[in-house]
Amino acid sequence: MAENENPTKVEEIAATDVPGEEQEELLSLESLDSAIAEADPEFSKALDEIQPDDLAPIEIYNEGLETEYTLAEEVKLWQSSPGKRAKFAKFFPFLPKISYFLKIKRAQFRLNVRKWKEQSIHNLKNAGPLTLAWGKAKAASLRSGVGEVLGTFKSFSGKKKAAFAGLVVVTIGAGFILFKLVTNGILPHKEDLFIASLADWSQQKIQYDPVTERESFYDSTRLSQNILVMKKMVVNLKPSEGSGPTPMGAFEFYVEGTVSEVVVEIKDRESEMEDLFMRTIEDMTYDQISSAEGKQQLSARLRQAVNKSLTKGHVRRVFLKTAIVKP
Repeated sequence: MAENENPTKVEEIAATDVPGEEQEELLSLESLDSAIAEADPEFSKALDEIQPDDLAPIEIYNEGLETEYTLAEEVKLWQSSPGKRAKFAKFFPFLPKISYFLKIKRAQFRLNVRKWKEQSIHNLKNAGPLTLAWGKAKAASLRSGVGEVLGTFKSFSGKKKAAFAGLVVVTIGAGFILFKLVTNGILPHKEDLFIASLADWSQQKIQYDPVTERESFYDSTRLSQNILVMKKMVVNLKPSEGSGPTPMGAFEFYVEGTVSEVVVEIKDRESEMEDLFMRTIEDMTYDQISSAEGKQQLSARLRQAVNKSLTKGHVRRVFLKTAIVKP
């Protein structure tokens, strides 16, 4: 055998306790690596540089699921099973088919789950290199696409190049005009001729609660109160169940007007207003006047009657100053 020939089997001759007997033993992997490193260091270094390709995608195939276990075997399993299973298969022959279908689907599901799990672990372990490889592939594809477009553009004639450039300019201009129309418009808007709200021109805006922070104009202490005291009136009332045959009442009223002209008009027409008050009171019974609700109803009727006869402004409220009734 030549000196440079590499043997495929390493033999070691060792002396044993039995003289004249030779033993041949296979070395372990670690001893084999040591022997190779001592015999040829360069060859050992080349072996260490050879690594499995971790970035290769893991492929798991669903082949052989139906060939490993057939429907005939499932039917035979049902027929040979002891107990009720064989009886069910005899009366319901479709049960083995359903069982076989479910087993196949379950096996496929488990295989898909295992495939997804292993693929996920592989992607997580090699996320950096895979992302870098994907980016390089996309960049190469982009460069190739740009190169093809530029090559095609260079092959155009002068007229085609000018038409393409004009099309690009028109497209950009149309996009800009559309953007301006959607946002603010091409031309600036003219100022409004009328002021819709003074809040746009005010220096300060203050918010308030109209329920709790509102002050009545007529009840304000800064406004003069237009109140007139009417003369005492003695009026006969309509009899009712709680009164005698001739009930009577004595009343005094405060009349509040919205403006001073109302008070002046009522004072000028005092006799007419007193008669209007008395006629209104006479239409009510003793039981109505003697109750709180009846007094409020009386004030409302008097206010409506006076406002119908006034020529300037109107009466806001009519108050009872004195109310004495006799059954």
